[in-house]
Amino acid sequence: MNVHSRRPDRSPEAIEKRRKAAEQARAANIRQGYVHDPVLEEATARYVAGDITTEELREEMLGRFKSA
Repeated sequence: MNVHSRRPDRSPEAIEKRRKAAEQARAANIRQGYVHDPVLEEATARYVAGDITTEELREEMLGRFKSA
């Protein structure tokens, strides 16, 4: 985690906006054949709550597929 990154807004309005965006993205992915991924769902929940930024979410997901 980058300690210098700007933290997401945790107001109820911002959380609701991120929740709606995440639900729309999930629905689009389901239409494309998405299979439930608990790691992605947990990271998305942390993003919606404002615990991580979109960049941190992206880096976590990309990190899962980098070769060791």
